[in-house]
Amino acid sequence: MSTSHTEIIVAARGWSYDNWLDNFYPDDLPEDWQLAYYSNEFRAVVVPARELAALDALEVERWVEDTPGEFEFYLEVEDLLIDWDAFVETVKPLGGQLRGILLRPVEVDEDLAMIASSLDAATSQAPVCVLLPEDVGPSQAGRDLLQQHGVELCWNADEGEPGWRGGGFTVARVTGNKHYTPREWRETIEACLRCENTSGDKRRVLLMVEQERPDPDALRAAMMIGDMLVIPEI
Repeated sequence: MSTSHTEIIVAARGWSYDNWLDNFYPDDLPEDWQLAYYSNEFRAVVVPARELAALDALEVERWVEDTPGEFEFYLEVEDLLIDWDAFVETVKPLGGQLRGILLRPVEVDEDLAMIASSLDAATSQAPVCVLLPEDVGPSQAGRDLLQQHGVELCWNADEGEPGWRGGGFTVARVTGNKHYTPREWRETIEACLRCENTSGDKRRVLLMVEQERPDPDALRAAMMIGDMLVIPEI
């Protein structure tokens, strides 16, 4: 298993959860300070599409002010009719803290022609990974389109092994209400690490925890196990 050519980044999808008010955030912490508190514990977050839709640049500026310079943002985009010029202006304050875009179309054809223009726009801003609807598998034309853009498909961690082949940005998605044990986190991360990489580029794996009630302790365990399994560059 080659671990020196892969980086594992653990992130929750969003930082506002009802159960976190009881077992993560201090009782007297203002809601506006939650991201700052989260960023002191974890290194990255995925911003869901529903939150992006209501954003303006001033709020994004506050995100930057509230987080360390090395903290990473990954943005989820569902709307294929998005105004990409407006999107770029909105997220511009993130600068180098924008590390990836998860393109997540609600509806798409198997040839992926519906997301071709979005792939062009998104890949010009940040590395991109695509999460397709559950009932859609890409045709050869669809796979060719992704390859032309250097984009991989998101892997659902409860479905076999990841099928990535290149380097760059990939996403491993953990869903459902299952409480992952340290052993299960290890198995998931090891699956990411042993996945073939036929390119000479380093692979960056975003381990996205997309659960209704994610456990902060589980996130910490995943981050610790990822750090233990990945050999740091010297």
